[in-house]
Amino acid sequence: MGRLFLLAIRNVLRNRRRTAITLAALVVGVGVTVSIHGLLDALQRASIDGVVNGQTGAIQVHRTGYSDNILASPLHLTVPADEAFLARIRAVPGVTAVAARISFSGLVNVGEETLFVSAFAVDPKAELEVVPLRLKTLNPGATFPGVELADGMLLTTELARAIDGQAGVEAALLSSDVDGVLSGELVHLSGTMNLNLPGEKKVGLVPLAIAQRLLKLDGRATELVIAVEELDDVRAVAARVREALGAGYEVQTWHEVAWFIAQNQGRQNFIAGFVIVVFTLLMLLGVANTMLMSVLERTREIGTMMALGVTRRQISSLIVFEALTVGAIGAVVGALAGVGVLLYFNAWGLEVLAPASNIPFVLKPSIDLKYLLRMVLIGAVGAAIFALYPARRAANLRPVEALAGQ
Repeated sequence: MGRLFLLAIRNVLRNRRRTAITLAALVVGVGVTVSIHGLLDALQRASIDGVVNGQTGAIQVHRTGYSDNILASPLHLTVPADEAFLARIRAVPGVTAVAARISFSGLVNVGEETLFVSAFAVDPKAELEVVPLRLKTLNPGATFPGVELADGMLLTTELARAIDGQAGVEAALLSSDVDGVLSGELVHLSGTMNLNLPGEKKVGLVPLAIAQRLLKLDGRATELVIAVEELDDVRAVAARVREALGAGYEVQTWHEVAWFIAQNQGRQNFIAGFVIVVFTLLMLLGVANTMLMSVLERTREIGTMMALGVTRRQISSLIVFEALTVGAIGAVVGALAGVGVLLYFNAWGLEVLAPASNIPFVLKPSIDLKYLLRMVLIGAVGAAIFALYPARRAANLRPVEALAGQ
């Protein structure tokens, strides 16, 4: 067996041009698949980071039944937002920050224009602790409500365009309070923002204090948003928060809140998987074709070996070992080439707009060692498997006919 391996290596090195072509196919195939996997993984992590740390937060807490009645009576299903209650959540291991929010619907009036608005209110300081990338959703010239303007109101680009709202203009925010009485608050527009989330596009963002006065919800909120130390541990932290709060509260991780991320990533994985399968099949078919050509060109050589006593099984094993050698070398070099591409982007960065987010990110791909080993294994073993037909054809040659070159 050892001699067959040495002979296989010699045969691979003997026809350098054919070997180089086969290796090129393997290097490109494995290199592309490793690069696609690394870049897609970085893109998906950036997408999650953009939505979680820019909009939804890692964990959300609502009153039980809130999700089922959000369109009916959300103001009657509130949670405490006082310091004592928030301190209970902060004390949970893994929690780094918590912020209160109020989601409500109303009307915004600017001049003679009055339009429906899907509004939500945030505590300016706490909000930026749980979703630090929120500021990146602001358009140039905009300021975060409550930071510079205590009565500031931020509008989405769609809403500002519809009412011709300009920064600094006074507006009236109207809504029915918790008792069903129409109330109003004067605000000053503080600019525009872009939200790339499913649902209503005409959204307004106001300070929590204004919404609590408007809706008569002093010390209350419709949801609490929680930041965690490690996003990978979010489910474990959510379980601890659920235990700390007891019955009467819904505790949801970003997986349930931002369900559209899983949908987007599922489609991306399907497309990327299809591309990777095509590249893999093409490179392995290239190996099979090369080995078949090698068998046809070496018919007399194979006949001579048989005449000298080499068994059909050894002939077949020799062809497979040759394919295995080429496959292993090509896969290793291809994997290293893919690593080189990923290291380049990791060092210099690649700015993209992550799906489901309007926040630009600089991708920093990481190297997945398990995936690299898997691709090397697929390249080597796959080449050997795809060489079985040429190997069988070589083994089935008749010595007399092979020596005659037939």
